[in-house]
Amino acid sequence: MLKLHKDSHIDHNLTQAQVDHILATFRDKEGGFIETIELPERLGTVPCSLFGPVMGDPPVLESDVFYESRGNRAYKSRLVRREARQVRQVTVIAGPHDGLACVWYTAFGGPLSPKEPGDSTPESLAESEVFWKTHALAV
Repeated sequence: MLKLHKDSHIDHNLTQAQVDHILATFRDKEGGFIETIELPERLGTVPCSLFGPVMGDPPVLESDVFYESRGNRAYKSRLVRREARQVRQVTVIAGPHDGLACVWYTAFGGPLSPKEPGDSTPESLAESEVFWKTHALAV
């Protein structure tokens, strides 16, 4: 059963109704998972900060971006000055934590994307670099 935990990241502007829907959708899940769902129209939308081809946009050009650390991350993200778009697609990431089988790690608007190069493993770095050359996050 998917559960919220004090370490769960529920800071991506989801409403309580959206959080409740996600918890109900995955109430029978056990263990780790990453899934993207479409919110019912009645639950509205969530912001998505991702821009680039995976979102149907043209590649984000280097001349349009700047690099800055987000939050307490040790690396700089590829950013663009745009407004987040509203979507009904939500990606949910969950797994074992603190002795619990299925804890909400995070949920955010939009599709799953590779981790940023500064957060990637050596095995995933090449894929990450290719993706993030044409994508950026809105601030």
